[in-house]
Amino acid sequence: MALKTFAAIHVGSGEVYLKIFELSRKSGLQVIDYARYYIELGGDTFSKGYISHELVYELCSVLKGFRIKMDEYGITDYVAYAGSAVREAGNCELILDQIRIRTGLKVTCVDNAEQSFLMLKAAAGSIPPFEKLIREGAVIVDMGAGSLQVTIYDAGKLIFTHAFKLGALRIRELLSDLESQTSDFNSVMNDYVGNEFDTFSAMVEETSGISHLIAIGEEVYPVLAIKRTEGETGSFKPEKLDQYYDRIKNMGFDEIAEKYAIPFEAATLIKPEMVVYASLLRVMHADMIWFSRVNLCDGIAAEYFESQNTMKAGHDFTTDIRNHARAISAHYDCDNAHTDNVSRHAMNIFDGLQKYAVLSSRDRLLLEIACLLHDSGKYVNMSAGAEFSWYIVLATEFVGISLSEKQIIAGIIRYHTWSEIPMPADLAINMGHDDYIRMLKLAAILRIARAMDRSHKQKMKKTVITVKDKKLVIRADTINDITLEQSMVDEKASYFEAVYGLRPVLRMKKR
Repeated sequence: MALKTFAAIHVGSGEVYLKIFELSRKSGLQVIDYARYYIELGGDTFSKGYISHELVYELCSVLKGFRIKMDEYGITDYVAYAGSAVREAGNCELILDQIRIRTGLKVTCVDNAEQSFLMLKAAAGSIPPFEKLIREGAVIVDMGAGSLQVTIYDAGKLIFTHAFKLGALRIRELLSDLESQTSDFNSVMNDYVGNEFDTFSAMVEETSGISHLIAIGEEVYPVLAIKRTEGETGSFKPEKLDQYYDRIKNMGFDEIAEKYAIPFEAATLIKPEMVVYASLLRVMHADMIWFSRVNLCDGIAAEYFESQNTMKAGHDFTTDIRNHARAISAHYDCDNAHTDNVSRHAMNIFDGLQKYAVLSSRDRLLLEIACLLHDSGKYVNMSAGAEFSWYIVLATEFVGISLSEKQIIAGIIRYHTWSEIPMPADLAINMGHDDYIRMLKLAAILRIARAMDRSHKQKMKKTVITVKDKKLVIRADTINDITLEQSMVDEKASYFEAVYGLRPVLRMKKR
């Protein structure tokens, strides 16, 4: 394999990062150059709602320097992402336009779910015992300046992920006015953070046991600096974190920065970080704490080289997505036997339609998630299940599923129940043309698959799909009476026929 260089840029809430990677057969993936610059974009966004033009100018100057360094390496392939500070700013689009004009770099905003997915990829590739830790039960904490992403693996299965607006910089900015009004600001932070985690505790009470807390991201750097000063390495017990906090909670920022040899900007964030970690430990009762200073750039690089088929993934994240969907389905008391059977029928129809549908393996996954969650809304309202399932999907974070993909899943569920094909003007959310067509194709399949288990009795375990004479013939290998299912497929067939030009017909296999 020839040497391949690639650059990853992350515009964070408190810092801007550049990492230049090199991939070779001999050495694998390595960081060959690295640059970072402290700039508190989140300070403006979280307090004023927008980023000042002075900071935008400074950001462009930094990124222009990054571009020069990339040119020195002859790099043409790069990915640049911006997080919550830019994404939530009222002048977000203007900022991205100024960056493009002044630096020539195209920066894209990523949502919490996409950012969490990339950080998990980084963690899986950098923590050798990652698979062992998640099998034993782990809560992965991605502490950023603007937000906090918490992801839980129970017995190796991803069962929960959620983004909290509890980034260290955001907490500091939101509570800064209170610091001068109290003699015990640490208690104020504990009360503020603890309120968020009281609700979180009820959401995750069904977990069987969490043994490890894995803290990832650049924001762990100050804690690692304290560990280094104390002469400790590797994982450690939660009691140690309490000891670290006791040592710094009454220290000034200058004193912290000097004693632990960290930048002043990082020293101003260490107290809210410690409060968040301690609050999570009280909820999750982890036995060991692990710290990894990977950042979004590492995840961006992993995603890029995997997409180029030049590097294998260190963890099966597609299975994580399925497991998470099943956990959500269980949370809303879905009939698992029914949803699994509908999913099985839908996958069979999808595979039989490949020649006519022109859909991808990614579309197959989106359809599978829709099948698993199509009845979740019945937990809220039995007579409007599809509509409430739509709301549930849109309100849920899925690791590795983008916002546009989540909208497709929600659309599959909501519109597969319509008797006629929805026109673009009928949609409850704006959807691009390509996504609209994908959604219709997948919704048509779910409509038929659901009709095939209308009785919720799983009468057909095995079916064979063939296309003949403008018909999609579904032959069921069963001894059960499928009169109801045949009738329902025929009733729902016009929607499918309008999308594919094929009329679905359910028949019993001859014996």
